Amino acid sequence: MAKNRYETLSSGRSKIPTHSDEIERSHYPILLQAQKAWEEIDHFRHKRKRNRDYTYGKQWSDLIKLPDGRVLSEEEYIREQGKVPLKNNLIRQMVKAVLGQFRNNQTQPVCIARDRQEQSLGELMSAAVQYAYQHNRLQELDSRTLEEFLISGICVQRIGYGYRRGKTDVWIDEINPNRIFFNAMEDSRHWDCTLIGELHDMTMAEVISRFSFGSRARAVQLRNIYGEADSENIQHNFENLTAKTVDRLDFFMPSSPDLCRVIEVWKLESDEVLSCHDFRSGEYYHIPVTESENIEKENQERLRDARSKGLDENAVPLIETEWSVIQTWHYHFFSPLGDLLDEGETPYWHGEHPYVFKLYPLIDGEVHAFVEDVIDQQRYINRLITMIDFIMGSSAKGVLLFPEDQIPDGMTIEDIADEWTKYNGIILFRPRPGSPMPQQIAVNATQVGAYEMLSLQMRLFEDISGVHGAMQGKSAPSGTPASLYSQQIQYSSTNLLDLFESFKTFREDRDIKIMKIIQQFYTDTRYKDIVGNSCGKDASTYTPEEVRNTEFDLSIAETLSTPALRMASNEFLMELFRGGKISLEMLLQNGAFPFADKLLQAIHQSQVETVSANGEIQI
Repeated sequence: MAKNRYETLSSGRSKIPTHSDEIERSHYPILLQAQKAWEEIDHFRHKRKRNRDYTYGKQWSDLIKLPDGRVLSEEEYIREQGKVPLKNNLIRQMVKAVLGQFRNNQTQPVCIARDRQEQSLGELMSAAVQYAYQHNRLQELDSRTLEEFLISGICVQRIGYGYRRGKTDVWIDEINPNRIFFNAMEDSRHWDCTLIGELHDMTMAEVISRFSFGSRARAVQLRNIYGEADSENIQHNFENLTAKTVDRLDFFMPSSPDLCRVIEVWKLESDEVLSCHDFRSGEYYHIPVTESENIEKENQERLRDARSKGLDENAVPLIETEWSVIQTWHYHFFSPLGDLLDEGETPYWHGEHPYVFKLYPLIDGEVHAFVEDVIDQQRYINRLITMIDFIMGSSAKGVLLFPEDQIPDGMTIEDIADEWTKYNGIILFRPRPGSPMPQQIAVNATQVGAYEMLSLQMRLFEDISGVHGAMQGKSAPSGTPASLYSQQIQYSSTNLLDLFESFKTFREDRDIKIMKIIQQFYTDTRYKDIVGNSCGKDASTYTPEEVRNTEFDLSIAETLSTPALRMASNEFLMELFRGGKISLEMLLQNGAFPFADKLLQAIHQSQVETVSANGEIQI
């Protein structure tokens, strides 16, 4: 079992090829196809970088070409003009408002059984999936994933099963979109995905642990393949807390010279199989064509057994086969030189790759992020602020016109300027008849329409984004009715409904894969350790096979998990308790009271002591 962040791929029902000590180089077409897919979305990575820069305040980095042929950033050009490139970052505040709306309506997954008799199994799976939420800290991870979704229009997570942090369990990782690649798609549900992969940068120890398969000869080969990865090189490349490493990623070269680039590719491939129908068990399944002899032997065995019992051979339920071609997901791990480090058929029972991703909105195969819509307004707001600052700085403000013939005796113009700027300064002089008096000129530089244009752009920013001031928590103008303010918040939520629903679809797909991986790998002991008796029935009475057979009877839904909802649920339970419909134990077991467990233990202890004192039961 690989003890790193990459899940064990040799588990499950799928047939995994036997790994030899020799590393092959026979799958170049798949590697070249992955490289082509990586290069084809290079424009997206550039657009994502621009959106990210605008979101986090780097808003003057666009390049412009001057008439003399020079290419400069907008910030450099503005500074050459003697101005200061000012900015007022509204995009960041808009993103924070959307994230706050998401945080304020946190949900948790619930497995609902279509057959009400299996609802206890649904509650069992709900507790297991919620446990995966808890130990993966998905509430925090989903907030960061949503932030990426707003900035780039893409969110990607990986769901696997393996050993990490001292235990073997289901693990969810957020994948940087700069490291992902996939084929061209047009289906907004992404059901036409046939190729997807990721670029890994692993240490030499991780590579050997993951791909040596217990063979020292393979470990030596891996060390020779990644001979350039030297831990001493880390002192020459120790950049931290910067996006430069991610922005300059290359398909073949690792981000740091002390790391090893591993290219993971999942491809939907066609396989020749025998479609089998076992009339004895009613089961449908597929086997490789090479195993046809095993089916024939099994049928002959059933016929011999029937003849030995004197049964009619025509009534014997046999296994019927039919040749067919099916598409299955296969994984490949490559080195940058094309060495095939590992390959095989998907080990997961859901039959797919381990990734869950969402491209928004994917109209005609294009991705357009939420942030992208307001970049033009942000640019114009920055331009107006810089323009107003320049006008105010270059305008005449308090310029003193002092006639030369009015300069008092014994004073210089410097002395006059010094006295003029004092708050209690005095300039004593005798005005000469016919000479103009000193006067101060102040020009009002605001009457150029810049403030009106700035106010217009601010309103357009809210209208285009759909995030109005009420949603951001801004104070309402004096005289605004409370009903109108609440209605503005509701309208803002409606404007973001499509975005939230798309992200909800992503989370539902992710939760379904979590549920299926739990059904595949969890044992009855694991269920008991997680759930216990909280689902109304001892979890140890369920076998893993019983849970797995409910896969098609369960559906994933979301339920709100907010303080307001918990308070309403507690109030409903209190009404039932006051009416005598439920007992105190039932109230504490189903309510969300912070002291419920401690009080339940005290009640049970009191009951035990009472029974023991009566002499009926000794514990």
